[in-house]
Amino acid sequence: MGTYNIYVPTEKGKMKIESSQILYIEASLNLSRVTFINNERLELLLTIGEVEHLLFNHGFFRFNNKYLVNLKYVEVVFPSDASKVVLENGKEIFVNHNKKDELFESLKQVYELHEIA
Repeated sequence: MGTYNIYVPTEKGKMKIESSQILYIEASLNLSRVTFINNERLELLLTIGEVEHLLFNHGFFRFNNKYLVNLKYVEVVFPSDASKVVLENGKEIFVNHNKKDELFESLKQVYELHEIA
């Protein structure tokens, strides 16, 4: 995946964000909060659904109603039930049970994993 920038409205005006610097996005009412890999945060004047649309097909996965995660920063997946993942910064995020299979498929695409026969 190459560099992909999105332009998003904030209280300070429209800002450019490099998607590879986003760790995760968290829903908050009609806003979204971005946490970057350096742990800085930014509040967006967009819903998480709108941000998800901007980042569609760029390595992000909607884990549940609250979190949209950059899959390249997933460090641990609990394979026995895939109920949660741990990100590189130690943040634990729970996976909607209906999305477990989709999560593994998305992880395969992001990491270009191939099953060994």
